[in-house]
Amino acid sequence: MWKKVNDYALYWSAGDKSGTVLLDLEDNSRGRVRHLSKIELAALGDIFRNENPVWFHSTRGDISTEKHPSDEEELT
Repeated sequence: MWKKVNDYALYWSAGDKSGTVLLDLEDNSRGRVRHLSKIELAALGDIFRNENPVWFHSTRGDISTEKHPSDEEELT
């Protein structure tokens, strides 16, 4: 299910050399995207800073910047 992202935090683990994005979602739940390279983490940071709205798919972990994303599996 698509949920609007209200806030986010970016984390980088120097030991693991991997990034994580933590998300606060519109329904007061949380999401996260893990195991990101430094390039992926930077790209997602740019999206969250510069796009509005941003949506997170809570079961697949997808990110969208559409006004309101649609999904075939949710239309049935």
